[in-house]
Amino acid sequence: MGSLGAAAPAISPLAQRLLLALAQEQQARGGQAVALVRIAKCLDASASSLLRELAMLNLLLVQAQQPAWVQAEAVEGRWMLALTAAGAAAAAQITEG
Repeated sequence: MGSLGAAAPAISPLAQRLLLALAQEQQARGGQAVALVRIAKCLDASASSLLRELAMLNLLLVQAQQPAWVQAEAVEGRWMLALTAAGAAAAAQITEG
């Protein structure tokens, strides 16, 4: 697992790829939320595996007393994902590192 600094928890390579893909897709859409299935397609992963990864990431962040990095919301029957400010900062750190 990689680390994103002293205060940030170590996260899996899949979580890192998810954050980077979400950052890229969200930026391409002017900051709008991105469908989970779009991110799954970009990563060649199942949507359910990405939801499990998000659940594990959120648990790590809660344990580290960090704010959430990804907001997931069901909109008209579709899961939509959006980076929070903390998530955007984490994605930027992954890109730099």
